Amino acid sequence: MAPRKEWRKFRVWFRGILSSEDENHYVPDGGPQWQGDYIQNIINNGIHVHGDNNTVVRQDGQGDRNIMTQIMSLLSQHVIHGAAHDSSARTPPPRCHPETRVKLIARITAWFEDQASLELLLWITGPAGVGKSAIVQTFAEYLSRLSTLGASVFISRPNKRDNPHGVFITIAYQLATRIEAYRNYIVERLSPDPELLSGDIQAQFMALIFEPFVEKKIGAGGKRWGILLDGLDELQGKDAQCEIIQLISTFVHEHPNVPLVWIISSRPESHISNTFDDDGVQHSCLSEYIPIDSTEACEDVERFLRSSFKMVQKKYRHSVPSDWPSNIEFLQVTTAASGLFVYAEVVMQFIRDPDYADPVSRLEVLLSVIDHSNAVASKENPFIHLDALYSAILSSIPSTLWPTTKHLFGVAIFGGRIGLGWRRDGLRTNLLTLRGMSILFGVTRNVVYASLDKCQSTLKIQDWKVAHKKPLTFLHASFSDYLKDSGRSRDFYIGDEEDVKKDVESRLLEIWSKCSGDDINLASVESTWYQYCLKLADKSPSRAIEKFHANLFHNIIHQLGRVVPNNLGKQIESPASTSLRKIHMRKLCYFFNALDIMLFVTGLMTDVSLQPRHVGLFREVELRELEFGHLDLMEMSPVSTHYEKDSKSFEKSWAYRRPRSNAELKAFVSDLELLQKSSPGLKVVIVGGVPQERVVAFRRPLNGMSPNPMHFMYYVVPYPE
Repeated sequence: MAPRKEWRKFRVWFRGILSSEDENHYVPDGGPQWQGDYIQNIINNGIHVHGDNNTVVRQDGQGDRNIMTQIMSLLSQHVIHGAAHDSSARTPPPRCHPETRVKLIARITAWFEDQASLELLLWITGPAGVGKSAIVQTFAEYLSRLSTLGASVFISRPNKRDNPHGVFITIAYQLATRIEAYRNYIVERLSPDPELLSGDIQAQFMALIFEPFVEKKIGAGGKRWGILLDGLDELQGKDAQCEIIQLISTFVHEHPNVPLVWIISSRPESHISNTFDDDGVQHSCLSEYIPIDSTEACEDVERFLRSSFKMVQKKYRHSVPSDWPSNIEFLQVTTAASGLFVYAEVVMQFIRDPDYADPVSRLEVLLSVIDHSNAVASKENPFIHLDALYSAILSSIPSTLWPTTKHLFGVAIFGGRIGLGWRRDGLRTNLLTLRGMSILFGVTRNVVYASLDKCQSTLKIQDWKVAHKKPLTFLHASFSDYLKDSGRSRDFYIGDEEDVKKDVESRLLEIWSKCSGDDINLASVESTWYQYCLKLADKSPSRAIEKFHANLFHNIIHQLGRVVPNNLGKQIESPASTSLRKIHMRKLCYFFNALDIMLFVTGLMTDVSLQPRHVGLFREVELRELEFGHLDLMEMSPVSTHYEKDSKSFEKSWAYRRPRSNAELKAFVSDLELLQKSSPGLKVVIVGGVPQERVVAFRRPLNGMSPNPMHFMYYVVPYPE
């Protein structure tokens, strides 16, 4: 959170931007324009939006639908997938139970419909578990029925819907699907400059919100559109969270006639509260604080529990008596809930778990957990009964399966952002699926499901038929919070992000060793990989699963290109760095694509500092010391890559050069020898613990001394010793 003085400077600067007529302010600095050139070649002629009356004029009158499809497709590639209120990824979404939160929803509705209201931003806040997401979901559905929902973004850290750079793009995409004039604006704006989607949050806000609704006056004088942003505190980065609040609050304060009404919900984290408490923000914002144990919350939780018990009794009417639960039992549950909706929801999922199909005995287990916790929820510890229930659930997992459960939870929570390589990338999406994690940790389908079976009340566990498409989903953020907090979870603590990273790196290296060992030739590496996958999954996989395995192979290669330099650069020995001495580096590099080579070489050149423990694994030499006469087309094929523009498509990409004939190999070696003569002192590294499998990696600048990775040529050359 920036100091108050810095925030005032920001407001002064932002007002200047908002009042400026110079459109150059709204174009992101730098960035190649090749993608815009490419799309412009498809479009041929532009679209012009007349903002005053929201009309569109075409220059050529052709291809409107194709252009619209192209631009919307481009936009969709940058959204936070599964974040909309009606996304299947959130099924079933949390929503207010009938006859609960009635007064609160009425207050929010009255505020939204009050055309004279000067506050166009509402902050819904309260502790974890009070039902903020359910309130926002319910209101989103209400606005959707009235056709006044502009956009809804439900952020979820444990489910990887937390990229701050996708927030305003997601809002823009949804607005474009609902408002024709806005959709036309987006086509016009992105056609010449699609790179703005890669710009920072501020640049995106200016291009996607300020320009269309202030400069173009889209929707002026019409109905209000609601923009709902739930779970802001789960977004990556505190600075990004505060920046989003500042951008929106300043915008609505400076432009109260714009037809956008904003709702942000979050926990009252200190940096968020401080931002909303700033004098400048308070003028344009209302707030609704939702306490845990208010009279209204306790009454609503009681209504929810009473209704839910009736539904369970009706479903299991042949085994559950009509007077179940007793008044005393019901009172025990409601007292333990103490107005905490998340506890009530987990309780009912626990009781009606279909794998047990015995609500009566499940309630007895729950009451026993409540009795043994021997405590009363308080403001200091509102989750004491919830934690006791989570502990009881995890205690039912057999001790032999818990290590696997722990690995699965760790990757599900941290895998998307564990920070591999110099760019600190997380795991690819398909490694986060149940099938992906099965292969990563070398456990079979039945072990995966047995490890998660007792957690049905806290997780959405995908069927094996779609387990290659969707990740393991947490039903409540409170469960992942519990697992990450050693003080709460104790014996069930899954470790921190660094612990998970170490486990993943070790497993990636182990998998590669299995698929490329001493007795496995280069041509057999991929077939060995497929055999490894089939032992863990389907004996006769479908084409979709075969494709999944193929993509997963290349994704693992991609991740290893980051893991190797990352572990070479570590100061302390680790299982992963020890495994590097057994890695067949030449075989690994053979499967790299052009981008992998750039990342691998850059990582070696930037992350690794020579240390005594690197003897026999990594050393620096000069280019003049190398010999290249040993190279051949198959087992010893070299490769180089650089960033260039294709003359036909106008698209820039990493060009890949690997000799495919003796003549090409001869030319490649000749180029290397010429480079030796012109740059004999060029720094190169020889890396690999298996002598006959070592490679030489280096890069040479193409554009003076520029540090930009795009301004280098990268080489990986087999170099057995």
